[in-house]
Amino acid sequence: MTTAAGERHNDAVEPFKNVFHPQAIRLTAELLGKQDSSFDRKAFVRMAENNLEALELKQRSEQIYHALCRHLPADFECAAEIIRAALHPSCDGSAGGVGVSEEGIRGWMIMPLAEYAGRAGAVDVSTALGLLRELTMRFTSEFGIRHLWLSHPQQVMTTVSSWVHDENEHVRRLVSEGSRPRLPWGRQLPDFIAHPQATWHLLEGLRDDPSPYVRKSVANHLNDNARDHPQLVLDLARQWHRGAPLERQRLLRHALRNLLKQGHPQALALYQLDSPQLCAVDLNVLTPEVKMGGELAFDFRMQSAAAVEQKLRLDLVLHYQKAKGTLAPKVYRWKDLTLAEGEVHEARRRHSFRPITTRVYHPGRHSLEIKANGQVIAAADFQLLP
Repeated sequence: MTTAAGERHNDAVEPFKNVFHPQAIRLTAELLGKQDSSFDRKAFVRMAENNLEALELKQRSEQIYHALCRHLPADFECAAEIIRAALHPSCDGSAGGVGVSEEGIRGWMIMPLAEYAGRAGAVDVSTALGLLRELTMRFTSEFGIRHLWLSHPQQVMTTVSSWVHDENEHVRRLVSEGSRPRLPWGRQLPDFIAHPQATWHLLEGLRDDPSPYVRKSVANHLNDNARDHPQLVLDLARQWHRGAPLERQRLLRHALRNLLKQGHPQALALYQLDSPQLCAVDLNVLTPEVKMGGELAFDFRMQSAAAVEQKLRLDLVLHYQKAKGTLAPKVYRWKDLTLAEGEVHEARRRHSFRPITTRVYHPGRHSLEIKANGQVIAAADFQLLP
């Protein structure tokens, strides 16, 4: 059912791609047309909606972007002013459940507009960056701005550096998120992959930002860096960790999450996670056969063999069956705990094999491992049935 112009709510869960739906496209055309009498609303809608149902989310955004290129004025500065005037007055970056309405454009429809600003805006980078700043306050410009990072890096760096202290948290987040080297869904930034330190002065200005939203972006940015330059990131983490407030400590732990999952010794050492001293370790798989859509269940028990208190990070590793019969591991963070001398820890856990969009399950032998501080301390096999 439709509860407001541009927003739809159904009892059944809709495909994610439907954030770009015909009503939002038509309302966007109306809002742009109100700012420019020459804007051909009907032709824009026909082009933007063409074969929409067959397109996935990014394809829909790309099609809307091409419709914008075709129907907005050729003069970018003029087009940017039309877009700016059609935006929703709220600058809270709202996206979840709130999109384009009669008041203006925001939410997912910002995505193709930011793509337009980033790609068409290469002819007037200053105007394009100003528009991207406005757009990110209505959703995000993290994908669109990457085009300008690639085409005009120095000019973008100069402008973005001034956004580190912007009053709007969504603009500050764009500083970090828009320059992430390996942003999911976004174009990669090869220079920042090769030279991660080029953006670290920006991150340093944001590392103690009052907004958790911004700090999480900084952590994700560093996590990208750690994929290619783990030692550089570890060196930076040690510097930032000295005398760090609690929120920065949490940021760093999130930034190092993949290195911690991999059991990287220096990452573990930063959190005093030494080689585990354990005895009486027992892993009992309660469901040795799991039906597709069901759950794996297991009991786990261990006892500390250390003479002093020890910190432990437990990770769950599932080795999934692949189509060709090989196993591929996936690490899940389980829990952090501290065990006293001789203390016993017992736990029970379940893991779902319900269908999800990000993984295809294949029947056959799977393997479960428990890691403590990066070391495998218990393992068992189970079968996934069709």
